[in-house]
Amino acid sequence: MISVTLPIILPLLFAVASGFCRKDHWRTTLKITGSALHTMVSAFLLWSCLQGEIQVTVIGNWLPPYGIVLVTDLFSSLFLFTISLIFLATNIYGIVEGGTETHILRIPLIFILQAGISLSLLTADFFNLFVSFEMMLFASYALVALELSEKNLKWAFSYLLINLIGTLGFLCAAAMIYGYTGHLNMAALSELLKDQNNDPLLLGWGYLLLGVFGLKAAIFPLYFWLPRTYSLLPASLAALFAGSLTKVGIYVLIRVFVVLLPSPLGNLNTILLVLSTFTMLLGVLGAVSCTTIRGILSYHIISQIGYMILGLSLYTPLAIASALLFIIHNIWVKVSLFLIGGVAAQASGTDDLKKMGNLSLVMPWLAASFLIQAFSLAGLPPLSGFWGKYLLVLETIKMENYFTAAIALLTSWLTLFSMVKIWIGAFWKNSPSEKSSIKEIKLKENYVSVGMLVFASLIIGLCIEPIYNTAVLAADQIFQKEPYILAVIKASGKGLP
Repeated sequence: MISVTLPIILPLLFAVASGFCRKDHWRTTLKITGSALHTMVSAFLLWSCLQGEIQVTVIGNWLPPYGIVLVTDLFSSLFLFTISLIFLATNIYGIVEGGTETHILRIPLIFILQAGISLSLLTADFFNLFVSFEMMLFASYALVALELSEKNLKWAFSYLLINLIGTLGFLCAAAMIYGYTGHLNMAALSELLKDQNNDPLLLGWGYLLLGVFGLKAAIFPLYFWLPRTYSLLPASLAALFAGSLTKVGIYVLIRVFVVLLPSPLGNLNTILLVLSTFTMLLGVLGAVSCTTIRGILSYHIISQIGYMILGLSLYTPLAIASALLFIIHNIWVKVSLFLIGGVAAQASGTDDLKKMGNLSLVMPWLAASFLIQAFSLAGLPPLSGFWGKYLLVLETIKMENYFTAAIALLTSWLTLFSMVKIWIGAFWKNSPSEKSSIKEIKLKENYVSVGMLVFASLIIGLCIEPIYNTAVLAADQIFQKEPYILAVIKASGKGLP
């Protein structure tokens, strides 16, 4: 049996090892080896959870509700494997990105980021969730500051300030629930809060959590920090952030709102529905108005977050399963599109669509990969993006939320429009400059990093039934709270006080 601690310990060990390395080729070897091992461990944990196991590890024999408890179930292991694969892909891509890995701290910080994300997915208590977010955000702050040019450092400060506000809110939420219940363990909280549907203090706590994690997930109206920051980062780092940071915020929202809070809890679901509608629409309108590849893709992070929140707002097992299916697809597709955009920008010397062109003639493999992933992002059948959107819209119509369903469909069409704009600007039209100005770039690592994500997303679209069934099992597992609670109690050897 693979230990639940390994996805956290491995990145920390490789962070230390890479920090002491002074030779570039050794740091690169450690980076790829560490990412590959993490992906393998995540795959083994996922396989174990597919057999129906919920693995619990109590660190240092300190029992719940006071000790550090790590839990992996099907829901968390799906997120863990999906995000682990993008770390591997972006680290492979970073080998040939050129000029962005000169700082010795970059690789250690990426490993610290991975450790923080892994801990946030596996922890079973609020205090360690706070610690994991601090690890994750510390690493992301440092990476943003290292990678932005001097003239763009003001955006690093705004990124830091906004997330510090979220951190303060998170700390207040943890103190608030501890003062109210005397517990921070999620299993204990789930038991204690299950009959508190009409408690105004608990409703206020729910609003606070929505604000905190809504900021981290870039939900309307708290998304303004994301497009400018992400669009200025190197492709591999922007791709990594796009596929991980906001998705962890969504993961925690689903985990907290489904497992911890009683439902229905006030009008939280209605608020989530309204926020998801605005997030989808305003995000895609921002993408339509942009003229750079990274700008368009950065705004699409926001619009796609709207679909994920839509699944949570509907609050049914099928809606959560559909949202989970959509999240897995979106992580792999969005990261691959950022990497493809990075290759295109390297070849053209810019990612401004007005100054690009002819790439389909020079790099047909890149053009084909872009078309597949662009159509998938827009939700065209039978690609991976279609199934999640179709099931979410179907569930929305069943709940008689017709306006939101219409906005979801409109967002898909506008997504297709913006993707076609990239295709025409970068790949199809003639370049304003001479064809010879397109740079020759290394292809081997780009083939591997982009190809593995394109292949993974194609598997989702073409083998949808078993993957959807897995998503349904994961959603059912978090709605049936008892197995999670009993697994924690069994690991502690006693009932929760």
